Amino acid sequence: MDTDLNKILAELPIKPPRSRLEPYREFIEELRSRGRTYRDIAEILAEKCALQVTASGVHDFVRTRTRAKDRSAGRGIKSNPLPVTKPVAAGTSPASASSEEGQRKIATLKARNTATEPSSPAFEYDPDQPLRLKR
Repeated sequence: MDTDLNKILAELPIKPPRSRLEPYREFIEELRSRGRTYRDIAEILAEKCALQVTASGVHDFVRTRTRAKDRSAGRGIKSNPLPVTKPVAAGTSPASASSEEGQRKIATLKARNTATEPSSPAFEYDPDQPLRLKR
């Protein structure tokens, strides 16, 4: 970037946060980590902090901060929340038997002939004739 542009950026003051929830960010994060719902957090903020906010407002605030945190950490792609399981050798556990049975069912479904004969249409269109339902 040009040095003149860098000077301009250095001279600009940092904007204050726009959300009135920003002073309570760590408090909200702690409540979320303790399993509180957004509705619970909105009620706590109203009762204890005299701050009127909706549950969806708290949700939007948390979601925005989480996205900003992910972007700053360089994690544009979120990880898969489901654990990856390794294939188990046959006969080592009861789960492997059900897995093999499931694989066998999938293979039979894939091998099944799914082609069906086309059924006759409910009506035929002839531009010279009015539409009539077949009996």
